[in-house]
Amino acid sequence: MNITHDTLNHNSPILINDSPLRLVSNATPRLSADAQALDAWHGMAGPHESAQRNKLSRAAMNSDIPALRSIAQTYFDAAYEMDAEKFSSLFHPSSSVTKISEDGNVSVTPIAAWLAAVRNMKAPKQQGFERDDQILSIDAEKELAILKVKLQVHPRVFTDMLSCLKVHGTWKIVQKVMTSNT
Repeated sequence: MNITHDTLNHNSPILINDSPLRLVSNATPRLSADAQALDAWHGMAGPHESAQRNKLSRAAMNSDIPALRSIAQTYFDAAYEMDAEKFSSLFHPSSSVTKISEDGNVSVTPIAAWLAAVRNMKAPKQQGFERDDQILSIDAEKELAILKVKLQVHPRVFTDMLSCLKVHGTWKIVQKVMTSNT
């Protein structure tokens, strides 16, 4: 779906707590012909009703952005403290962690197994390492959001894409896709 933005230049970052943040959801979208066709395919109303839906969606997203930032902050705290219970509070029980394994294949780990591994890791905080956390972007659309974050768990720097869904009114991470500098 092609969405063009008339009012926000996404190439210039917004700083929040001295961290760059590219807010995708606060822009004023204009639906392209492809998006209008997709709405029609999904059985939704035409362009005028789509514009009204976008106004309502933007209002909801404005309240969702602080909640998503809070998820990112708790995620950073959990990683710094290697606190499996904090992580667990963020993840949906059916979520998983996906990465490219050392043999070059895709590795998918259920969240329960990943949390068990976290419980056996030494915390960067206990080792005296300084934090280096960044929210790189937040992209939200209705009950779906993607958080792109960067954090350091010595000696590695991770970039994680956290797919979130609003489940019964609460944002939960449903998929973590990660990569690191090693």
